[in-house]
Amino acid sequence: MSKILLVLIVGRGVGKVLDGFLPGESVLVEYEAYSSPEMLLALLQNYSLVRGRALVVDDVVDAFSEYLTRLRLMGFNVEPILRASVIKIGGSKRVGDVRGVLEVDKYRLDFKYYDVIYKNLAFDDTVINPVLGIYKLFGLFSRHELMRLVRNIASYVGRRSRIAFYFVNVDVVERLSPEMLPFLEEVSSSILRWGREGRNYRLDVLKACNENIIGTRVVMEMREIMEGKL
Repeated sequence: MSKILLVLIVGRGVGKVLDGFLPGESVLVEYEAYSSPEMLLALLQNYSLVRGRALVVDDVVDAFSEYLTRLRLMGFNVEPILRASVIKIGGSKRVGDVRGVLEVDKYRLDFKYYDVIYKNLAFDDTVINPVLGIYKLFGLFSRHELMRLVRNIASYVGRRSRIAFYFVNVDVVERLSPEMLPFLEEVSSSILRWGREGRNYRLDVLKACNENIIGTRVVMEMREIMEGKL
């Protein structure tokens, strides 16, 4: 990906970035293994609360439970996040308000059944939809099924009932299926990069439909995230 000019915002500023995403967007969140992506989930939960939007979590192979465990260890109150509606995709740990279960069967997903579960949620307003752990499927699926997964993600772009955030561990994807990452980047309407520098956390907007947020960088301390600052 080509380099872009970054506009630095220290402290509050995540809310401005999230406000810049449009209903129907599929936002790819790229992060490295050491960057604590659960902190961004905490920010999304607070954002959904402040903006009065429902939070719907796609929990792929128990990723949601893993995020919550790490947040608890850091001292976060996870009770608000546990009130989120959850679509469970594979795995065995049921946390949150599980509204539907989709099994990972024979190394593939039944995307039509996912649509049925999602439509049954029937929220009135656009929901905030973090998709956690989808990168785990890259170690299970064949290349054919991975391409099918990418096509399915692409088919959801433009569905105004949600703004989806696909959390992807780029270290894992680049090792298991490096050719898939450019496909994901192309079909996603926007791309965020979540990172860590010492004690600070960093959010970069690398691609966006809204040109007003392209190139924005927000730098935060853990204390600011725990206080729910946007």
